[in-house]
Amino acid sequence: MGKWHNWTDEEREIVRRDYSHTRASAIHLAVKISHLSGARVTEFAVKGQISKMGIAKRSDRHPWSQREKDKLARLMPRYSPLRIARKMHRSVNSVVVMSKRLGISRRHRDGWFTKREVCEILGMDHKWVQRRIDSGAIKATPHYETIPQQLGGSAWHIEEKDLRDFIRRYPEELTARNVDLIMIVDMLAGIPNNNH
Repeated sequence: MGKWHNWTDEEREIVRRDYSHTRASAIHLAVKISHLSGARVTEFAVKGQISKMGIAKRSDRHPWSQREKDKLARLMPRYSPLRIARKMHRSVNSVVVMSKRLGISRRHRDGWFTKREVCEILGMDHKWVQRRIDSGAIKATPHYETIPQQLGGSAWHIEEKDLRDFIRRYPEELTARNVDLIMIVDMLAGIPNNNH
């Protein structure tokens, strides 16, 4: 009864989808997730997840200006939604919804990531990712376009299928608060990240 509920990605997506910025909807979600999980989930636990996902404020619903949409189009292929949300003072949800509405591609490249991008997707620092590369848990090959020292986190070429394989084999590793849940769900579901 007093134990913390261990939230699943599916439960967070239910909250993201069904929360309507009212106390009644938070209570309804607590009851629904309690029923689905077989564990007691409180209204406060639901509100904690709402806050973590950056969907707590109605104020984020102010209209997007054309200048903001243009900025989003420049940032989306380069950064994670979490980073863009911070740069633009928007919620992650707002950034993702608007990018989908505008048909903005998540990435220019198709089928592979740099180490820096994998850090952003998994919400981990470069040392954590490098340890997984060194151990063979994340399959990666050197990718040198210029002098390696200048590339840093971009010096590794990680195929999307290999990252997907790591996530499937080691789901318990995905504990970071900053994990790019939308990108991970899209990858596991086989949804292309480009609109080509």
